[in-house]
Amino acid sequence: MVKEAIRALMRPAQHSDLPAPADRVRIRKAAGINQVDFGKAIGVTRLSISMWEQGKTEPSGENRQKYTTALRTIVDGLGIAWSAEEESDA
Repeated sequence: MVKEAIRALMRPAQHSDLPAPADRVRIRKAAGINQVDFGKAIGVTRLSISMWEQGKTEPSGENRQKYTTALRTIVDGLGIAWSAEEESDA
């Protein structure tokens, strides 16, 4: 728990609300949701989800908030790590 708190303080503020692109994929797949359904759930296209998961673009504004909330809901519901790095530290 202390390690997580320290890591959170060290993250750049602009990126602290979203995991790395590879972790976005891992989280979505852990929930068994495809890109089409995930996009529909938050009101964006499959292409948007794909681009965000590849790190080619980043969500902004309301889409960023919805995407982050959806990912956090999955993480909390499944009890999985936010990042693969956190998983390996456990």
